[in-house]
Amino acid sequence: MTARTSIAMPQRQVARRVNHPSNVTYKPYEPVEIPLEDLLLSRADENAMIAPISNNTEWFAPIKEGKSRGITLQQLAAGSDIEDRNGDIMNGINAYQLIGEVTQMAKAHHGEARITDLFVADNVNKAQGNGIAINKRIKDAYQQKTGTDNIPFAAATFNRVFCNIELSRQHTDTHVANIVVATNQQGLQVAIGAHCHACRNQTILGASHLVSSYGNRKPVSTQEFLGMVNLMLQGYRFVDDMEALRRMQQYELTDEHVLMLMGYLRYLYAKYASRDASIRSQVTGKLAIYPMDASQLNRLDQCIVQTERALNGRPMTVYDIYQGATTIYKVARTDMPNILPQNLAFVQTLNEVFDLKI
Repeated sequence: MTARTSIAMPQRQVARRVNHPSNVTYKPYEPVEIPLEDLLLSRADENAMIAPISNNTEWFAPIKEGKSRGITLQQLAAGSDIEDRNGDIMNGINAYQLIGEVTQMAKAHHGEARITDLFVADNVNKAQGNGIAINKRIKDAYQQKTGTDNIPFAAATFNRVFCNIELSRQHTDTHVANIVVATNQQGLQVAIGAHCHACRNQTILGASHLVSSYGNRKPVSTQEFLGMVNLMLQGYRFVDDMEALRRMQQYELTDEHVLMLMGYLRYLYAKYASRDASIRSQVTGKLAIYPMDASQLNRLDQCIVQTERALNGRPMTVYDIYQGATTIYKVARTDMPNILPQNLAFVQTLNEVFDLKI
C-alpha cells in the first residue's frame, strides 16, 4: 500500500468553547493531520465540475461567475469567521470546526466518513448580504504590501458553506448515505439522507433527518444543536430511506395526480405569501417553510414536461417528481438557508398527498 501523505491543518481561534452534553459519545474534534487525498475539491456544483477557488494556495480569487465555488478544508480554515457585534462567532462554532465535529460523530456511529464536496455559495440575500464578504482594510493592506491584486483568505468571510460527508459503508448502486453540513448567517443546519450517485441529489425523508439551530420556536444553543445532531446520526438507518424511495418509485401517477399536486403546491405558497396572518397561520403550523415559491414551481413544471418526454410512455412516479424537485434545491437555484428546509417540506407534502408512510 502507498503511504498516505498528510499536511498539518491550520489552528483556529474559537470564540467560545463548546461544552458537549453528557450523552454525546463521539470524541470532540481537534485539528489533526488530514491526508492530502481527503482535501478534496468540490464536485457538487450543478453547472459544471467546478474548480477550486485557487490552486490550494493561500490567496483568494473572488467569484465572478456562478453562485458556488469549490474550496478545500485548508482554504476554509484560513478564512475569517462570521462574527456578531461583540466579536463572538455568530453561530457559536465556525464552519471548519463544525465539519470536523460532524465527521467525528459520523465515524463514531457509522465507521467510515469522508468529505466528498465542500464549497462556498455567493447567494445574495437582501437582508443578510453576500455569501462571501471581503474585509476591505485587510485586503487593501495586503495589496499595498505586495503590489498585487490578490486577496488573502484572511480577508474573506465565507458566510455560506455547504459540505457533503459520505458514509461510504452504506450504499447501493444508485444511492449512498450522506450528511450535509450547511452554515449561514441565520445559523447551522445538518441533514442526513440517501445521496443520489447519478445527479448528486440529496434526500431528506422526514423531520428527524434535519437539525437546525434556527427556525425553531425555542432558540437552540450550540451545545444543544451538537447533541441533537449526534442523536440524529446515531439513529439513522439507510435501509429505511431506501425503502421509502422504493415506495415512491412504485407509486405511479396519472395526469390528474400530477395536476392535483402542482395545484396544491401553488395553493400552499399562496397561503404562505398572504398578507393576512390568519391565512398564513393555516399552513405555518404544518410546515416550517413553503415547499416551493412561484418561480421554483415554474421550473418544476418545465422539469415535469421534460421528464414525461424522457420516460417514453412509462408512467410517471412520485419518485420522478421528487427527483425533479431536488434538482431545484441546489445553491445555483435556491438561497442556501432554504435548500434543506424546502426539501423537507416537499417530502412532507408528498407524504400528506400520497400517504407514503414516511
